[in-house]
Amino acid sequence: MNEQNKDDRAFELLDQDARVARTARMLNEDQSLKPNQRTDITERVRKFLDEHRITQASVAREVGISTTTISEVLRLQYKGHTSDAQLVKLHNWLELAARRENIVHNREWVETSVAREILSVAGIVAETCKIGVVFGPSHIGKTFTLKAVEGDQRFGDPVLIRVDETLVRPFALCRAIAARFELSTNGTFDTVFRRVVKRLEGTKRMVVFDEVERVAYRTLEMIRDLHDQTGCPVLMSGKPTIYAKLGFRQVGEFCEVTDQLAARIVIRRDLTERTRGDNPEPLFSVADIRRLIDRSQLKLHVDKDAVKWLQGRASTLGMGGIGKALVCLYLACKVAFAKGSERITVDILCDVEDLSMGHEDAGRIEEVMAEASGMKRAV
Repeated sequence: MNEQNKDDRAFELLDQDARVARTARMLNEDQSLKPNQRTDITERVRKFLDEHRITQASVAREVGISTTTISEVLRLQYKGHTSDAQLVKLHNWLELAARRENIVHNREWVETSVAREILSVAGIVAETCKIGVVFGPSHIGKTFTLKAVEGDQRFGDPVLIRVDETLVRPFALCRAIAARFELSTNGTFDTVFRRVVKRLEGTKRMVVFDEVERVAYRTLEMIRDLHDQTGCPVLMSGKPTIYAKLGFRQVGEFCEVTDQLAARIVIRRDLTERTRGDNPEPLFSVADIRRLIDRSQLKLHVDKDAVKWLQGRASTLGMGGIGKALVCLYLACKVAFAKGSERITVDILCDVEDLSMGHEDAGRIEEVMAEASGMKRAV
């Protein structure tokens, strides 16, 4: 068995284990809660009940607490000596109940091969309350998947922070985190950071950073400190350059965070690894493309060869990826309607490609598509 296959097998086993039980997220009924933990639990439970239309009476039957007590506990008005124990029961019920719900509940989202890997890493990070990293090129669906994960209780009701150019420094990113939790952003960096730590400490809420390859190395140190001082799981996503910045290779100033941050990363996943090695696979499968087509609810039939063309286009790295393939599909629909055709063919897709890029550029892409996507070897 080669190294890649062994890595994939280990990843699958970890993923299966993380789906069974998030033991690190469960709380002990004997423990005393801090004020921020009480607030966090009540907010999450109320949000979950509203989103999934679950009544407090049904929760009461499952947990073994009266409906009146649940109502008072969620309003933080319960005066009993065991109020923390009741909150912990609700928290642990939430962790179990969330796994019974569908992550795509009321969300326009398709679980592709890439998305499944991101979800698996998110599950492992939530289970261990450590740091995880996923990386890959642009336009393969990382951000779409992270947006689907955001707020899902199965992963600790994650909060998603997209790192743009205004958030590359520690203080700016710290203020952005504070704002997401409706905390004041006034004061010094230390003041705001302490505010965030106080709000998150012990809650085990997942914090997700997208496009994290943009940040300065001191910002990575701030993220590490946030994880250390709150115990919250952290998921970082970005382009392949993130791999170097996180200390797995020495790159300039980032070597300073090598030992401290890399030691806390429980799992890292190259989302394009399956396209390489002895048994390469395309980045997106035919089934992925068909699911995307079904989700778009087209009125037209998409030929089998056209589906394969879209698979190759989506799996070609550096050329627009899945987003570009969907744009081609959308434009092809318009062309088909204009021609009075009820089918989308490869010829129509190629015409659209020529129209959007120019014939010569489209021709060059056609030449490199098979090799770049692994299609020639794997399909």
